[in-house]
Amino acid sequence: HERRKCEFMRSEKARLGKDAQLPFGHCALSLQPAVDPVVTPSGHIYSREAILEHLVAKTAELKRAREAWEAERVEADRAARAEAARRDEALRDELESSAVRVGERPSKVARTDLIVAELSKTIAEPETSLTSVDKPDASFWLPELAPSAAKAPAPEPPRRPPSPLTGAPLRVKDLASIELRRAESAKATGVAHDGADVRFLCHVSNDEITTQPALFIRSTGCVVLQDVADRLGVLRSRVCPITSRKFK
Repeated sequence: HERRKCEFMRSEKARLGKDAQLPFGHCALSLQPAVDPVVTPSGHIYSREAILEHLVAKTAELKRAREAWEAERVEADRAARAEAARRDEALRDELESSAVRVGERPSKVARTDLIVAELSKTIAEPETSLTSVDKPDASFWLPELAPSAAKAPAPEPPRRPPSPLTGAPLRVKDLASIELRRAESAKATGVAHDGADVRFLCHVSNDEITTQPALFIRSTGCVVLQDVADRLGVLRSRVCPITSRKFK
């Protein structure tokens, strides 16, 4: 019975079709065929204008976040110094009030006051050591009696804008231009100008690249299907099959 009740919680596996994935050569931001395409170190393709707009917007956002973070740090340091000065002042006052001159014997009244003060301090210590959760007036169920936690400091913002898909730091000089070879014949689709009729080909075999793994040679901008590159031994020879130039 319990197993039947929990059947809706089980994991399900489904094979994604070609239509459920972004076609090769399409911008990962605009979801349209990339214009002046560039590739990030993670292998994602973007239109140059789209990715540059993203980097500019994120850079401005990170600048504002860093200014707010630095202001919060300054305020936290000021509060910490003020708290340290307050504790030092309280300790100084306590030492001055309980100090006894050297060689002077305290009177009976003074000794009684010291004993009472020490006794009250000893009795008060267990009460002051209790956390807000142990106090009888603390309650998790009533908002006005719920114990409060100290505000956690905000994390330091990153210095570089993140990649839209991976979140890794991305710089403009990390973008590499890629040469996409379009097919001469368009694929018929039901929607006009939806970008799905644009196809891109392998530079060596002229086969259509849809969702297959492909190899991008950064120094030459060429794109080769992974299985074609494996048959030609491109990674072993480190030579571009189109330009015959060596690459790292």
